[in-house]
Amino acid sequence: MMLGTKARMLDLREKCPRFCFAAKEETQMKRQKRLIILSGVLVVCVAGAVVVSRIDFEEKMTGTETTIVDVDSADITKLSWNYEDEVSFTREDGEWKYESDDKMAVDQDLLDEIAENLSDITSDKMVEEVQSLGVYGLSDPQYNITVETEDETYEIAVGDETFSDGEVYISIGDDYVYLTDAGLIDDISYSLLDCVQKEEIPEMESISSVSVNNEDTLDIVYAEDSGYCYSAAYTYYLKDGENYQNLDNENTETMFTTLSEFAWEECVDYYAEDSELSSYGLDEPDAEVSIVYTPAEDEEDSESADSEESSEETTDDSTDSGEQTFAYQVGTADDAYYAKLKDSNIVYSISEDVYNAAVDASYDELKPDEVVLLDWDTVDSVEIELDGNVYTVDIESNEDDGYTYTFGDSEIEFKDVLDQLSDITIPEESTEDDETSVPEEEPALSNNKTELSLTFHRNTEEYSTVEVVFYQYNGSYCIAALNGDELNYVDRSAVVDLKEAVNSVILDSTSGE
Repeated sequence: MMLGTKARMLDLREKCPRFCFAAKEETQMKRQKRLIILSGVLVVCVAGAVVVSRIDFEEKMTGTETTIVDVDSADITKLSWNYEDEVSFTREDGEWKYESDDKMAVDQDLLDEIAENLSDITSDKMVEEVQSLGVYGLSDPQYNITVETEDETYEIAVGDETFSDGEVYISIGDDYVYLTDAGLIDDISYSLLDCVQKEEIPEMESISSVSVNNEDTLDIVYAEDSGYCYSAAYTYYLKDGENYQNLDNENTETMFTTLSEFAWEECVDYYAEDSELSSYGLDEPDAEVSIVYTPAEDEEDSESADSEESSEETTDDSTDSGEQTFAYQVGTADDAYYAKLKDSNIVYSISEDVYNAAVDASYDELKPDEVVLLDWDTVDSVEIELDGNVYTVDIESNEDDGYTYTFGDSEIEFKDVLDQLSDITIPEESTEDDETSVPEEEPALSNNKTELSLTFHRNTEEYSTVEVVFYQYNGSYCIAALNGDELNYVDRSAVVDLKEAVNSVILDSTSGE
């Protein structure tokens, strides 16, 4: 029976080479599986041997309490360790310095904390009969720590962590291996740049101005109830000599916040020479930001009016008004974003948002979306010029916190017209290359025909009249002119709708409806 089956299989292989190949492939797969299984068994055996060996050594441990380091942290004169970098700090006259370069600004509080943690190291167990340091990861230690005072030097090698108990093996150059809290590794888990004293980004109570020098130069001021423009609703202005151009409140405030309320991400260079600044795009910064602000008072400042120590920051310039100036530069290199204080050599990484806020700052990004923004309480009447006709609508506030609109002797529904006017906005720039895209050239007037003109007569001393005129440009856009000089493109369909709304109200009133 078996011979017959074998014969049939041989016959099948001869007649069907594909079957023969598949059979060989299956055999090879089975062999590979066996090799994998055997390899796994070998790994388990080796690991088991190490565990058993470790356990065998641990069985020879004693529970002896041993002092490894016991000094007053104030007496420590030198600390060294290797974590990402080999670092060494010395303390002279109470001040920590980087041993290799005294130009580095050292975080004194951090080094004091590390000194405090390393001043008291104890062990609760020890291995008296050490057969192999390699078993404990001490033949090639992960970390080496040195603690020095004027009288003593402690050198500690740190090996593997235990499988449990949260401890780590250490040696101090004698014939023993000790166990101590694995938190020892956390105590020295600081690279060189982690130990740099980052310069302070001040906390600001208020900001009076932000200057940004990128491709353009912008000087933006905050001025509430300034009278710089026709509407008290605007509080941010682009200052150009004696001229002030109103900006969108929300967008400008967002920019102010982004440029002032951020944090250095990482210190990337504790002292960048001028020749090294190109590595960070800071040899020719993409933008420079200067913020004039009033410092936020802490509790001590509020209790003592004459305490002004917090205003004497090396990164700030004081003014007679108590305001400070915070200035920094931004750049980019290799798809990363960097910044440094204007007069500093320390370079930090920053977020893309901060970089973009500085580089992209422009009037086009910050100008108001609306064509006109009026407080109707300040408007007594509006004069409308449409299709060669002039109409005057009187506006009066009423007891219902609303307004009464009068055309001639008739009271009319005019609110919808004003709402439509307020809703006309300046479109964003379009990247589409077609007839409906926003024109790339700056809006300008020559002999453009007037589509619609509205002149608002107000009860204010300044800006007693505000004029909005819509001019024809092309089939898709009109040019809106505010007080004759502030020009913007607007959607022509919105202007057409506004004209129709005006005509509808006037026709209804004149027809007696």
